[in-house]
Amino acid sequence: MSAVNLAQLIEDTDWLVSPPTVVEHINTLLKHEQVHWNEIARIVEREPAVAARILRVVNSPLYGLKVPVTSIPQALVYMGTLAVTSITTAVSIFSQLLAESQPEAVPYLERFWWHSTCAAFVARALAEQLERSLADQVFTAALLHDVGKLLMIQLALPQYRELEQQILSGVPEQEAERAIMGMTHEEAGHLLAQRWKLPEPLPSVIRFHSAPQMLQRFQTQAAVTRIADLLCEVWGAGIGEGISKVVLAEEPSWKLLAEKFPELEQIDLAAFTLNLEQRFREAATMLHAMLDTSAE
Repeated sequence: MSAVNLAQLIEDTDWLVSPPTVVEHINTLLKHEQVHWNEIARIVEREPAVAARILRVVNSPLYGLKVPVTSIPQALVYMGTLAVTSITTAVSIFSQLLAESQPEAVPYLERFWWHSTCAAFVARALAEQLERSLADQVFTAALLHDVGKLLMIQLALPQYRELEQQILSGVPEQEAERAIMGMTHEEAGHLLAQRWKLPEPLPSVIRFHSAPQMLQRFQTQAAVTRIADLLCEVWGAGIGEGISKVVLAEEPSWKLLAEKFPELEQIDLAAFTLNLEQRFREAATMLHAMLDTSAE
């Protein structure tokens, strides 16, 4: 099977020229130092499908509210502007990309979405234990970290099938991607993030989630995302990296986090990982149902 030039495919695909309208509007607002929550609410409310998912999230056990939230302005009060805009951005991007799906791509897309939502949950749970203020930001970064693979599935499915076979046969992922697609999935996702002018730390995490040490800024977000990515591969929510075992203490991303958060050196890694896995098992299905773009 002949290789493809994924960068050229992205460049030539009309529906990838511009980001979803709601993402453009939100990014424009966030460039201003002071953004009133009413402006964010008006943008989200114009997208009923996105608004419905925001309400599902805020009313889920993830937030543990006793009184149901029935409006986006209320959701902004409980979740905060960052959480609402982050989830809106992620869901809108996936909605646009998945709208172009072909029937034969559905099994791959389902596996992609399962991995992405699970990684987002695990990353959020890990961030809460390290630096709670990053939890919502990391959730969205993890949700979008493999968007380059989604582009491969959508634009070059036959080659993506060949790519997965090569990885399963032992060829390193990045080597196989460059040979078949002309670029890695990190590079493809970053190309889209730049084209759509997504706000940081999304472009940085998408580009360097496999090697956070290459970043000067947003190392924590990228490292947390990578740990979540690896753990989900091991726990049965993978997307073709061929990883069956992870030793956290030996992972560069974990070492980077341990340098930033010395308390990690003292924890029982087995118990820590077991706790994360338990939370993953309890919440993964719930998150999948809430965020699945095919549910509506």
